[in-house]
Amino acid sequence: MSALIMSASFLPDAKATPDSTTNASRSYAPQATLTLVAVLALFVAAVPLASTPAVAQDADPEVSEPASDLVTGNSEYVSPLHETAYAEVHRVDLPPGARLTPHEGGERAVYSLNAYTLRFEAEGDTVAERSFESGEVHYHPSGVHAADTPENVSDETASFVIFERVEGSLPTTPSADGETLDAVTIPEGATRDVRLENDDFTVHHITLESGASLPPHFGPARVVYSLTDYTLTFVDSDSDTRSERSFAEGDLHDHEAGRHAVENTGDQPAEYLVVAFKQ
Repeated sequence: MSALIMSASFLPDAKATPDSTTNASRSYAPQATLTLVAVLALFVAAVPLASTPAVAQDADPEVSEPASDLVTGNSEYVSPLHETAYAEVHRVDLPPGARLTPHEGGERAVYSLNAYTLRFEAEGDTVAERSFESGEVHYHPSGVHAADTPENVSDETASFVIFERVEGSLPTTPSADGETLDAVTIPEGATRDVRLENDDFTVHHITLESGASLPPHFGPARVVYSLTDYTLTFVDSDSDTRSERSFAEGDLHDHEAGRHAVENTGDQPAEYLVVAFKQ
């Protein structure tokens, strides 16, 4: 509009005499022609801008919310239990009808503390249910987990312990001098049951009657979860030093890679889970 007003000042005066009009026509005609061309050019240039709809901020494709870590997104149900440079351990207590939000992490070994059933709602509205028994161990690879938001469809709270590999380096492994736990002969009064075995974990379930022992054996970096109250004496295979420790149900401790023997020097049977991290 301002361009049109400015161009009008260059047009001939309507009250001029015929001669002056003629002279003015000769003088202003080229300038008026150029002015009109300029105005038309501005008008044409403005049309696409006026006719182009503004792009709304929310017109971008929808982006899924990134998955959080297990605790951040599920603090109501998840309790941190133990942490090392290479592992984190969490306990999950999921009430009936509750579900976990999407979360991501490293490779995980999951130990079920009781029997429960989870429902997984996968993409494409596929629904699957899986039941877990008390004492069962299962594996999850690294990456986003619970993207399908598992829901507890049991009548009881689903309780399980997650042993997760984090980014820290495993302790340097000394020479594996001697047999590993899965290769030694288990004496009377002791039992060993392998609950999970793959490239990332070996999970042993151990029971020792009072007075029973495990012979000297080599193990990689590992986390131990106590399933009962008990007292053990650890014997260092290299120095032959002995150290006694008592544990309560739910306690966790970790061992660096190395060799030792174990004896139940308490009055109660010892039952515990050994989770060995292999890479």
